[in-house]
Amino acid sequence: MHKNLLTSINLATGALAIALTLSALFLVLSRPSEILVVDEASSKGKMPKNSFAHKKSAYNAIGEPFLSLKYQPMTVQLPDLKKTLIFYGKNGRPDAMLTKPHLHFSFNGNKTISAVFPGEKLYLIYNKQASPPHYTFSKENETTPLWIEADISEDDALVRVFMKNENNQIITEPPSFASFTLKASAQTKFGAGNEAPEIGGHRVDGSLLARQKARWHGPDRFLEKHGGDEYSPILGKHRVDFGEEDRIYSVFVAPGDSLIWAENKWKVVTPGLESLSNHLLVVKKIDERIMNFELWDVEGKNKIVLNLIKAHEPVTKQAFDDTFKFVGARTRSQFVFEIDDERILLRPKDWLVLTEDGWKKITTPDEIDAYVERKLSGPLFVFDGILRKDDRQVFYGTVFNASRTDMQTIELPILQGGNHLNPIENHQEKQNTLENPVVKTYPKTYPKTYHSNLSEKEN
Repeated sequence: MHKNLLTSINLATGALAIALTLSALFLVLSRPSEILVVDEASSKGKMPKNSFAHKKSAYNAIGEPFLSLKYQPMTVQLPDLKKTLIFYGKNGRPDAMLTKPHLHFSFNGNKTISAVFPGEKLYLIYNKQASPPHYTFSKENETTPLWIEADISEDDALVRVFMKNENNQIITEPPSFASFTLKASAQTKFGAGNEAPEIGGHRVDGSLLARQKARWHGPDRFLEKHGGDEYSPILGKHRVDFGEEDRIYSVFVAPGDSLIWAENKWKVVTPGLESLSNHLLVVKKIDERIMNFELWDVEGKNKIVLNLIKAHEPVTKQAFDDTFKFVGARTRSQFVFEIDDERILLRPKDWLVLTEDGWKKITTPDEIDAYVERKLSGPLFVFDGILRKDDRQVFYGTVFNASRTDMQTIELPILQGGNHLNPIENHQEKQNTLENPVVKTYPKTYPKTYHSNLSEKEN
């Protein structure tokens, strides 16, 4: 049965193949040699009518469109610097020009601070290489297409922003970015944003004066009494010593005085052009125990407070009655004393300094310079002379303590049995001493009269 079915399918398939072959042969033989092109139909079909369409008059009644597209080429606008620019205030140094002080600016996330005078240009760049990119100041204020100008109004900065486009035209749009006001931010720490500043090889911090070996003693009584006209400007001012031994130097200051760091030491100056390019140290207040300073950096954008404690040194009380023994008078102006078992010839206004080896008479200009400049120090005795007082003879003088901040007048009786002057000679010597005193001052450059007096004394 299955075999008969398979035979029938094969016969049917063969018959279908023969029929398809004959049909294809018929189509090929019946195809014309040319194909005729029929002309386009003369009548066209019509589009169906839009049921929502209106008459033209209805559309005209609408008027002008309320929305339209307008072409405008791309333009460059000012950046919004108000949220990134920081104003640190104006130069607070007392020597800054009050009518045109420096104004200090920085950017968020950038510690560099730049200063500009009011009305001058401060150029900016956009640093694309930074992460994240940000605005900053151009190196050495090199010219760029973007800059700001600022003025001061009380404590606020009035900032104007300018930028040039590719055609060198100045852009001032939008107005809210072109002009705005910034309030001053809190003062930065001394040296913020830069390497720690140094003065004289010492890092600037609250211990600067201590590391510079500063010592405040008070007014110099010795120079006030014996300094003469050269030292008259320091009357009433406080002496502050810096350094040690042969490198010691002194400055004399009062509240409000200013000092600059120049030639590797502090120097008192009048605030002005001379001081603007240096660190400035200002004496703010002096009380009984503390001297208060403000140290400003060169640009005047920040400061640090420094304090100095007064050195205390009482007057040296020496047993002059046991140490100074009157031996006799050589002349009316020359007296012989025995001091520390050594005979010394003294004249009025002679100086003796107490050293580690005992009392030393200083006579040469170099020795006197060393004492005046604090390179030689110690209690000083200035011999004033001998006079008669209450029917007895006394020698008197002035003793200064080692720091020269205090002095005492001493009078010591001449012991009986000594080689006294007679009363007439004593009275005459007193008159000579008081009416015709030997007035000597000791400036750095000694007058010829001093040298001649010194030669007489040595002879």
